[in-house]
Amino acid sequence: MLSGYQQRVGTIGGNRPFRAIAACALLTVGVVGGPAHAAIQTANANAVALKPLSVLKISDLDFGTMIAGPVAGTAVIDPNTGAQTTTGGTTAAGGSPQTAQFLTYGTQNSILQVNRGPLPVLTRAGGGATMNVTQLTLNGPVIRVVNPAGVMDLRVGGTLAVGANQLAGTYTGSFDIIVAYF
Repeated sequence: MLSGYQQRVGTIGGNRPFRAIAACALLTVGVVGGPAHAAIQTANANAVALKPLSVLKISDLDFGTMIAGPVAGTAVIDPNTGAQTTTGGTTAAGGSPQTAQFLTYGTQNSILQVNRGPLPVLTRAGGGATMNVTQLTLNGPVIRVVNPAGVMDLRVGGTLAVGANQLAGTYTGSFDIIVAYF
């Protein structure tokens, strides 16, 4: 089972933490009578609010349950249908294979670019073995347009390399999906 996402949102100005420091001093000065004077000046305040890009994970990528044979093979999840296929010495054995699904919310008709981070390595619970995801695939092009409702459906499938006589167990890992406004 894989899960993960990352979103990039542009920022205006720096994104550095700051600390407000207040200093107070009491100064006593002898004042000899005289009129008090005050001045008032008005300034304008302006701001621009940008609608952020948001990504909501609906489901994790799950390659399903499989049996490893004496020959290496693969398990593949189709990003469009969620169907699992196996090759080589790998045999499908049930489970709940599915794509990772994300809903992306943004300004309608915005152009987005979808990329992935490094390919994940799945690690067996309790250690002792790993499996490499050799490909992550999307249900559409890398460059996309947000629909008029402001929503984009993003599904991720992939290919898992299953070793010959792969050690039995549950394998997990994570990956990043990067969605950025153009």
